Amino acid sequence: MDNINYAIRYLVLNYPYKDELSKTRLTKMVYLADWKSAQKHHTQITNIKWRFYHFGPFVNDVFKAAQKDSKLLVLDDFSMYGTVKKVISIKGKQNEASLRLDKLTLRECSILDDIINETKYLNWSEFIDYVYDTYPIKTQRRYGILDLISLAGEEKYNR
Repeated sequence: MDNINYAIRYLVLNYPYKDELSKTRLTKMVYLADWKSAQKHHTQITNIKWRFYHFGPFVNDVFKAAQKDSKLLVLDDFSMYGTVKKVISIKGKQNEASLRLDKLTLRECSILDDIINETKYLNWSEFIDYVYDTYPIKTQRRYGILDLISLAGEEKYNR
């Protein structure tokens, strides 16, 4: 199993507002964790090859991993606009040991905690603005690959 599964499990277990963990929000939180890891440690937590789609970072890897993970559930819910959204949650009464979160390093857990703390009080609009304000999204063209490690070095050089 790839770190993507453990990162998803960690975020789903520890994020305080479970009904907000939609497919899109969770994907963007994993992106933020990979970006922060690239900035701080020149490596991503996951092996995702991020792409800049219509308005921001998006890949199907996160949702596909959540769908395949026997420890997670993907449920249909409704957004505040009345549209269907996919919400990812922990299946049953799982704990850190059963979720095998010890596969994440302390450094990775710290980054995931930072992302939770930086975003948990942001409404959807504020959250999206936060994501879109990252260097890769502000500087790269749509529909291209986002090489987060190279972009973190570029951002540091351009400061």
